[in-house]
Amino acid sequence: MNEGNFQGIRLCPVDLDGAVEVVARAIPKRNGEYFCFANIHVVMEGLKNQEFKRILNGSTANFPDGMGVARALKMLGHRFEGRVRGADCMLKLCEYASKNDLKVFFYGNTEETLALLSEKLQGLYAGLCIAGSVSPPFRALTKEEDDAYVRQINVSEADILFVSLGAPKQEKWMADHKGKIKPVQLGVGAAFSFLTGGVKQAPAWMQEAALEWLYRLPQEPKKTVSRMLLVPEFIYRLFLQLYR
Repeated sequence: MNEGNFQGIRLCPVDLDGAVEVVARAIPKRNGEYFCFANIHVVMEGLKNQEFKRILNGSTANFPDGMGVARALKMLGHRFEGRVRGADCMLKLCEYASKNDLKVFFYGNTEETLALLSEKLQGLYAGLCIAGSVSPPFRALTKEEDDAYVRQINVSEADILFVSLGAPKQEKWMADHKGKIKPVQLGVGAAFSFLTGGVKQAPAWMQEAALEWLYRLPQEPKKTVSRMLLVPEFIYRLFLQLYR
């Protein structure tokens, strides 16, 4: 697998179709391999936290989710089209699952969102088999609760597990459950809310122009501002790596 590196963090420089191929190759292994979607926030978190960096580098692949990360990889010499958004990859994999008799499972978010998500995806992809979903409590789980969720996921015989807990919580959760959970795991962030309309997505032209942050600013001002403050250091590190 072609692989990039940003300041010691492994990144997979592929387009959306390439990402689906990478995930599809891991599905038959049934060992809980996990995949992350890297934007600037995720990368910078990994650079500032050695444990989180270890988690990212322990994934099967970290796809370039944010335009900043995708453009950085291209400046470092990698050739691929666009980027790999978690929501887009989730849709592509649901389409792939519907055509290949695979089962999907959703973990995270609220019961209401999960119900809307299942309804929407089954409307988009005829024959999609949704093996189940779990809306875990918004607190630390007890060992008994966690063991019960693991059993529920494995008994469902799901092939693909979409995890929506937000970064870095979802990446830590997936790393902790590799080898315990059988389906491949994908940490798709806010994809459940994007696809159900709970969080509105920026128009395509704003995404392409790397202005998605501006669209999300009124919806999530505190979160958006805190992440934009990471951009200058990311750019500095990029040019430092290019210089070296």
